[in-house]
Amino acid sequence: MRTDRVLAAWIRTRRALSLSPGQLAARRASMWRKLQPVIALTPALARYAGRDLAEFPVTDIADLRADYGAWNSLDMSDGELRELAAAAEQGTAVGELSAGWSTGTGGGARGLFLSSSAERADYIGQSLARLLPARALLKRQRLALHLRASNALYSDVGRGRFTFAHFPLEASIEQSVAELAQFEPTILIAPPHRLAAFAEAGAHFPSLQHLFCGSEPAGEAERHFFTERLGVRPRQIYQATEGFLAAECANGRLHLNDHAMAIELEPVPGTPGYRPIITDLRRTSQPIVRVRGDDYLELDACSCPCGFAGRVIHAPQGRVNDIWRFADQSVTPPQVVAALEPVLGGDKIWQAEAGPERVVLHLSPPCPASISTPSATTAARALSQAWDLPVPVEVFHDLSAWSGPKRRKVVWRDG
Repeated sequence: MRTDRVLAAWIRTRRALSLSPGQLAARRASMWRKLQPVIALTPALARYAGRDLAEFPVTDIADLRADYGAWNSLDMSDGELRELAAAAEQGTAVGELSAGWSTGTGGGARGLFLSSSAERADYIGQSLARLLPARALLKRQRLALHLRASNALYSDVGRGRFTFAHFPLEASIEQSVAELAQFEPTILIAPPHRLAAFAEAGAHFPSLQHLFCGSEPAGEAERHFFTERLGVRPRQIYQATEGFLAAECANGRLHLNDHAMAIELEPVPGTPGYRPIITDLRRTSQPIVRVRGDDYLELDACSCPCGFAGRVIHAPQGRVNDIWRFADQSVTPPQVVAALEPVLGGDKIWQAEAGPERVVLHLSPPCPASISTPSATTAARALSQAWDLPVPVEVFHDLSAWSGPKRRKVVWRDG
């Protein structure tokens, strides 16, 4: 991977952070026009090449995942791509192409992503520009990535001033803490459930300067808990198989990456929120055009003083399919988190699972270090009374730990 490409992407992104909303829109329109030759080579999209974005069909993620061969511009079949991703999981590289599997949804479904060396350089340049201050690039950094599997998309950053190490999620907490302490990371990226385990275990990383969490929801109280225990406030990264969607700025606001993505917001009936329809304007090997995401998003109406005109959203707390839907009432994941976190705090393990007949609040077993029965009763009452739920709320102390690949704090099960 060429360093000059990373630098070029960094410069482009930093410049975009000072553009007005109108200038960002013009930039997206220009990028869309330049993407058309790639679209013409992508079987699922070829017949629409040259048209306005709004004329392209909206595709659900499940339909894209049914045939990856139709969603690449390299004339590769679904089987070839799956083999490439499987080989990458075993550490086998195939030329400059990189494929891999996402961590997976709370329901276990994983997505395949594909990238060229040039695309990885662009991703790294964008990420560095969005996540780190410029002065951080002048120092030597040790980046620890704590995800299910490594991939060239991430490991390519381990060049020049950056030393990269991957720490697999399947390792025990004790092993991960020991290995991280030995690595002495200055930058750590990990899912919230793993940061919670580190915080609970009393992990201490004196060299840590930048902490990021992603791949699953984290409430404000929980992030405050991480800050207290780990000594660095985690900033959120919102990324999916379909693209690098948003990043938290230095002011603590989560901005959509409107400099490189065309993200349409589709209203979710019965709620104030949306689900994203995603178009990645810089992705060429595996074009993503008007792919409907699963996450439930809400816009943040407050302006941000950081200067970036990318739209601000509240941190996603769950998926559209996990909205609680009773006969004449909808309760969103952010509402559930807002009701429970003030009672349970940021250091408790919990999951609120609802269905047409009842709501079950799963908690960790009572013990001196966990939640007391009175607090559990208060939490159940808060959940029931917040929206006058039409079904009973039951409490079970049966949640001892989170298991992978991703946790879901708010769940809807219909049948």
